Amino acid sequence: MLFQTSEYAILLTSVLLALVLVRTRTLQHVIILIASWIFYMSWDPIFIILLLYCTFNDYFIGIAIGAAKTQARKNFWLVVSLFTNLGVLAVFKYANFCLDSVNDVLTWLGYQAAMPAVNIVLPVGISFYTFHSMGYNIDVYRGKTPAERSFLRFAIYVAYFPQLVAGPILRAGQFLPQLSRTITFDAENLRRGANLFLVGLVKKVVVADNVAPLADNVFNDPQGLPSAVIWLGVLAFGVQIYCDFSGYTDMARGTSRMLGIEIPINFNYPYMATTITDFWRRWHISLSSWLRDYLYIPLGGNRHGVAMTYRNLMLTMGLGGLWHGAAWNFVIWGLYQGVLLSAERLFNIGEARPVAAGAEAAPPRRASGAQRALAGARTLLAWLICQYFVYLGWLLFRVHSASDLVYCVRKYVVFDFDFRLAGLGVGNVNPFFVISMMILFFLIHVTSYRLGGLANVLDRLPRWGQWSAACTATFALLWFWPEVETAFIYFQF
Repeated sequence: MLFQTSEYAILLTSVLLALVLVRTRTLQHVIILIASWIFYMSWDPIFIILLLYCTFNDYFIGIAIGAAKTQARKNFWLVVSLFTNLGVLAVFKYANFCLDSVNDVLTWLGYQAAMPAVNIVLPVGISFYTFHSMGYNIDVYRGKTPAERSFLRFAIYVAYFPQLVAGPILRAGQFLPQLSRTITFDAENLRRGANLFLVGLVKKVVVADNVAPLADNVFNDPQGLPSAVIWLGVLAFGVQIYCDFSGYTDMARGTSRMLGIEIPINFNYPYMATTITDFWRRWHISLSSWLRDYLYIPLGGNRHGVAMTYRNLMLTMGLGGLWHGAAWNFVIWGLYQGVLLSAERLFNIGEARPVAAGAEAAPPRRASGAQRALAGARTLLAWLICQYFVYLGWLLFRVHSASDLVYCVRKYVVFDFDFRLAGLGVGNVNPFFVISMMILFFLIHVTSYRLGGLANVLDRLPRWGQWSAACTATFALLWFWPEVETAFIYFQF
């Protein structure tokens, strides 16, 4: 059940009407939970068994951790939680990858592939809801959140349908307290939620789904294409993945806001970042902060010397890449991000320099016009360098074939100045329309960044302005709606 389908509109409308009619908190929770399970079963009913397993497993483990009288018992139950959650991921997400990798190594060494092939279907959203429940138990273990005694509330936390299959990754401390009150509706929440949902829908349907064919045409068979085409392909994919994923997040947050429950932002204009460190503070915020709090810091963070800090960065980002998918290009992409973050730390890029102990900070001086121009030029250069490496990373993320990836990286890094747009207009793709769409996206992206966010701009408009924007967005949706509805990219993770 995709957000942009009539089935989802029916589900959301039914839930809203039911919650308006029901004033009892427990019954409201039952409605939300049933809707969440229906939403998940729309993909494949059999996988509800896995979702229920994770829910029951971590609910009882959380209670056991909270009730443990000794540190040893707490440690034991935490290990059980980690083992069972990571075990689910290992079986359903990485079993095929591991078996195929072993067979590839055996073949490379000259032996016959010996590992049997298995056909395990990847359940949608498994990486997100296992991280939800695992993070909850870690927080209970650390004493950051109390063990949830209500199975109903905990089940909603794991299966909450607006963000069930592609995040944001919720923290129990952010979400569960909001379920302690009866849901009430007001026009402001409905209006602001609808605005946010509309912004996300336009990102997904009008932008992401219309630039995706160009990226697909380029990277489905990139051999022989010139650098200009590779660059346009990776720019198209960068626009696609941002509008696809942040569009999903906007629709999830908009849906939840209409229900009276706030979930955190997941994107904060990552393409305006001037360092890779800043990029990861803006891109997929819930995952990057989860990896920081539950992996990087427990590994030691930056507390045990320079060498260990770099090791922890590489491990965290490498495992973060593997989280995205069971393929070597995701591992390479994660390690690549780790190298960039390590290099920035090594050269102290993007980090504030502390004032020496006992020294007074110099009073700010009014900058001259030349100084402001120089500062602006430095910022622009830093932005260009940062985005160059970000989009090089998208090549690693998008291209799965080793030979194609080597070719694309070579053409990206060593520009051949061949500006023929061969390979862009395959099938029904009009390359000039897609390029125009990308230019329009970047203009709106920069403008809305400076205005404080597109959804916030809509919220501040007078009523007639909001209706005009809604009519314009509706016209764009009807005009550019793709013939085939496509799933969100992060559904596969």
